[in-house]
Amino acid sequence: MRLVWHEPSKVQDRARVVAWSCHCRSIVYELRRMGGQSYIRRTEYDNDGGERVLETYRWSYKKAAEVWAALLQGQAV
Repeated sequence: MRLVWHEPSKVQDRARVVAWSCHCRSIVYELRRMGGQSYIRRTEYDNDGGERVLETYRWSYKKAAEVWAALLQGQAV
């Protein structure tokens, strides 16, 4: 499964982080929930201390949980 990643919206995001991957890696994923919808946030850290944040589209929590499981199992990128 190939995920579509895009820049986060400029709107203040008050989503709740409900799951996350290990922060010991250069790419960290977070499963976020807000207003009945969920999405995955991807933060890429570089060696200079910089970061790039990308997000998926919003889904129902059930669909996002399925995509989250696929991502952690290496079945989604």
